Amino acid sequence: MIEVKNLTKKFGDNLVLDNLGFNVAKGEILGFLGPNGAGKTTTMKIITSFWAATSGQVLIDGLDVASQSLAARKKIGYLPETVPLYEDMKVSEDLKFIA
Repeated sequence: MIEVKNLTKKFGDNLVLDNLGFNVAKGEILGFLGPNGAGKTTTMKIITSFWAATSGQVLIDGLDVASQSLAARKKIGYLPETVPLYEDMKVSEDLKFIA
């Protein structure tokens, strides 16, 4: 369902991801473990179309996140470590607002 192929991300001269590749099949659960600066958040932001890769490809159920980002985003859910909730809303209100 998720295919990451030769994913590379640079910020200026700083190489953050270097030719990363992996697959996640339907029903599998994947977790990223590693020290700060290992590229975990960068990888997730590219998979979820928040950031563009320098090179490589990410497919969600066969949809390229770079060229078909809206359709690909409908196939996945992502809750970042820092939850972007409005503090004056209940969680249920925020979810309804976002949906």
